[in-house]
Amino acid sequence: MAQTGKEVGDRPPPGQTTQPEEDETPGEIEGLDEEKDEVSELRPSQFNAAMDLSAAAYSPFSKYRGSIACTEGFEHNLHVLAKDQYPGRAMGIFTSGGDAQGMNPAVRAVVRMGIYLGCKVYFIHEGYQGLVDGGNSIRQATWASVSGILDDGGTIIGSARCKEFRERPGRLRAAKNLIDHGINNIVCIGGDGSLTGANLFRKEW
Repeated sequence: MAQTGKEVGDRPPPGQTTQPEEDETPGEIEGLDEEKDEVSELRPSQFNAAMDLSAAAYSPFSKYRGSIACTEGFEHNLHVLAKDQYPGRAMGIFTSGGDAQGMNPAVRAVVRMGIYLGCKVYFIHEGYQGLVDGGNSIRQATWASVSGILDDGGTIIGSARCKEFRERPGRLRAAKNLIDHGINNIVCIGGDGSLTGANLFRKEW
């Protein structure tokens, strides 16, 4: 049986090309137009940042150059954080509220990024309770101290409720403990209640 040019698998003679079906062309062109509109809406700085991110992500040497990060309010203006960019700074990290998947990987990421940037990083054990208690509850973290924790359940630095932190005198004690250790940045890993407490603490101190 003879086959027509529209049969599946039929190929055009050499030197000739097939034309798309009339009902297919408008949809394809419309899709291309939408993509062009999305690209045209990008500002030059956004486009350049996207290209820089792509180059860094696919370069085999990108891990030696720095880490890609966003600053609040400038999500499209990506920049590279250089090694030892913030020497002399100190940061504390604590987990608060109920345990959740991914807490330990988050702790590991914060510790190692902090060290990479030249900061001293401190574990604050048992959440806000450790922040109020101070003393041995605040200990310096090392690169090795977060090795092998990705598959561990819970949180390696603990989490506990703290009634004292709900009152201003308790938050004052927490602020003093941070000052004693030279900590000027804190990272809170938790839920809504935990972050509400951290935001109140930030506003006060």
